[in-house]
Amino acid sequence: MFEAFVVIAREAGELLLILLALSHAARRGGRPALMRWAGAGVLAGFAGAWAIVAALPPSGMNEWLDIALTFGFGLSLALVSCGTMASLAGVGERATELLDTWAAHPAAGVAVFAFGAFSALREALEALILIRFISAQEPAHDVALGIVLGLVACGLLALAWRALAAHRGTRWTFRLSAVILFVLGAQMVIEAVVETLVRGVGGQMLVRLGYAMLPYLENGERYWMLCAGLALIPLALWTRVWWRRAGT
Repeated sequence: MFEAFVVIAREAGELLLILLALSHAARRGGRPALMRWAGAGVLAGFAGAWAIVAALPPSGMNEWLDIALTFGFGLSLALVSCGTMASLAGVGERATELLDTWAAHPAAGVAVFAFGAFSALREALEALILIRFISAQEPAHDVALGIVLGLVACGLLALAWRALAAHRGTRWTFRLSAVILFVLGAQMVIEAVVETLVRGVGGQMLVRLGYAMLPYLENGERYWMLCAGLALIPLALWTRVWWRRAGT
């Protein structure tokens, strides 16, 4: 039950943060209606994930396809978070202008649909594959209870986030979401690179480097160190901007 709960809460929570970041970009660009495209994309992504999982053999997904999806999804998250950080922290007026111009573009809906679909596909695909694996080892009622509790936890997170945004302003909540998205995206890119290295693509020296990095990845005992190090990047950036403004 606990494993199913963790899987659903994590994947649903990640998708929620992605949609929050998209919502911020859409509202900042004066086009909140873009979130309808995002919603349609999410539904399409869910449908695609169900179809893929239904067609997969019992052994699961091809490992290279999984690595490619992880790398592409992580990179896209990192880019979205960078756009959010730029618009919130004033890191660069040019970056903010590009974000606003993109949101105002007539074809922005198609891009939002595609990103929402890809995000939902990646999260739902991972969740469904893991749940299928867990279901083969645990009673069905325990797995079902874990799924329900995971969805409830995600719903509570959404309510808490909404309350925080209403009372503290969206600025700080989206600062937090930008940091989380950056950490999530960057660690996914690193995970994909490490998974490639340990398969011997770059030779034995890089294989050893890949294995040395495993404790810093998800489920490793030093995973918190990687997350903390990645979080310092946007935090240091904001501190630098604040210090510069304070000195003027």
